Amino acid sequence: MDMKSYSEMIHGIVVPANLSYEERAKRYQPLMDFLRAETPEELYRFWCCDEKSISAFDQDQIWVSPGYKMNDDFDTLLYFDREAIKSNLRTALQSENFISAIQSIGQGSEIPAPAQNLFPSEMLEAVRNGISQMDQTAITTAIDQFYSLCTNEIDINDTAIRQIIQSQKSIKFACFSEAIDSAAMWGYYAGSSSGFALSYDFRDGHYIKCDSCPNGNQCPNYKNSSLAPVVYGDNRFDATVYATWLVQQQITQKMLAERNAFALYSLFQDMIPCPDMFMGTKVLLHKASAWSHEQEWRLICQSSSSKFKEEEFSYAEKRPTAVYLGRKISPIYEKILRHIAVDKNIPVYKMHIRREESSYKLYPEKIS
Repeated sequence: MDMKSYSEMIHGIVVPANLSYEERAKRYQPLMDFLRAETPEELYRFWCCDEKSISAFDQDQIWVSPGYKMNDDFDTLLYFDREAIKSNLRTALQSENFISAIQSIGQGSEIPAPAQNLFPSEMLEAVRNGISQMDQTAITTAIDQFYSLCTNEIDINDTAIRQIIQSQKSIKFACFSEAIDSAAMWGYYAGSSSGFALSYDFRDGHYIKCDSCPNGNQCPNYKNSSLAPVVYGDNRFDATVYATWLVQQQITQKMLAERNAFALYSLFQDMIPCPDMFMGTKVLLHKASAWSHEQEWRLICQSSSSKFKEEEFSYAEKRPTAVYLGRKISPIYEKILRHIAVDKNIPVYKMHIRREESSYKLYPEKIS
């Protein structure tokens, strides 16, 4: 599958929260099939030489970080059309069906079942009585006031919603590359070729073991550990539908807080389920074309555990398959890394420039 088809597949996977477990699995199946067939034999993680990176190598640790720690300003930053959300809200509130439904309630029609489950009967009767005393002009005025309330909340929460994935500590990830021969990667992430890189084999779903449980992907501390390649493009991924749902959550939470009715919030979430539980992953997997030379894959770890969320950095456990030394690595760091590799019984390579080659590539040569 080429990257264009992969991008279309990612965009086409929509997983509403109200689906059954079986139906959710069915929606994810195309991605699972792709990963089973296309995950490379080796993916590489680049490091500068310091105590933390060498310790992580020694202890088989892959450090994962939240979005705001990335070096790309746009990384995991939600993009949506705020004016489109307002326009869609205005259209919905002014529709004949909505206005007729409001008028019907005032005339004695049954209040929709979700609202009956959510609010006390006394409150609903008060709403019905209030509507029954309103003429067309009063109803229009009330709708306009509600629209103004909502648009004000959209403006107030704009920045927080755009950063909602970037700032979350329950979602962290680690970055890998397909390109061990990239001079740019060695320059950016491995101390100008004075560092090292580790290779990992993630094929067949062999992802990680978490830092507190030997059960790997089945561990409740690391739910939904996944690995997928990044989609590169010239335009940011449009998450307006998802942002609309986030706005609804923000407005409802504020309205219930003003009435000291937090207990009703979970009921409201069930009434208006998340339109796409895959959206957070989609946002994580999109970057600008300017980064495409990195050929990046991302290992995404999601967890609701307090330990995972409280720590700025967390780690997963996975044994590397080889270590690659930068061509400018210092003798003492080379000695340390080679010693660790011997303990792990994994091969060691060192990067070189082939003077007879015309390409801008570095080449690994096995040294032990």
